[in-house]
Amino acid sequence: MKKHVLPLTMIGLLVLAWVIAFPKLPEQVPIHWNVNGEADGFASKLNAMFSTLGIMVILYISMSFLPKVDPRKANYKFFSKSYHIILNAILGVFFVINILVLANAAGYDVPIGSIGPLVVGIIFMILGNYMPQVRSNFFIGIRTPWTLSNEEVWKKTHRAASKIFFFGGLAMILATFAPVYWKETVLISVIALTVVAPYIYSYVLFKRRL
Repeated sequence: MKKHVLPLTMIGLLVLAWVIAFPKLPEQVPIHWNVNGEADGFASKLNAMFSTLGIMVILYISMSFLPKVDPRKANYKFFSKSYHIILNAILGVFFVINILVLANAAGYDVPIGSIGPLVVGIIFMILGNYMPQVRSNFFIGIRTPWTLSNEEVWKKTHRAASKIFFFGGLAMILATFAPVYWKETVLISVIALTVVAPYIYSYVLFKRRL
């Protein structure tokens, strides 16, 4: 039960925050910003609440339930602690997003262009730190046809992805201090490389075994 305390506390605090702030919020609330911190997406305050808080709740319920239906559910006992740390890290991103949406809608001058990449970078570093401990499963990790079909490919891919995610996250954090005119290019490039490289690497590893 202890593993549910932190996520339920985050969700409970956000429910309270939304309930208190909701009557005071404008009818249209910014919910998306570009890398320069400029709002480029809006929604009604009701939709904003459901899209930010609602997604977080659905994610928590889904990730709590999925291990029970995974065909490889026996593997979860080998990385249960890491699984819940990863879950809490992801939920932490949505917690920060909710706070930023509420603070911005309430009229506070929030430097979202800097906070957003900083938070994502930290999460990538956390994911990278725990990725080598993730055992083969169908719901979390680098799930390609090649990793799922070979245990050795899974392990080697996740060891490599660990370093890629960690240093990719570090690069995102450093990019928050970069000049505005090339921050977007750096962030997009780092995210693309961090996400795509492990998939390519898993294919290369698999082909080598044929």
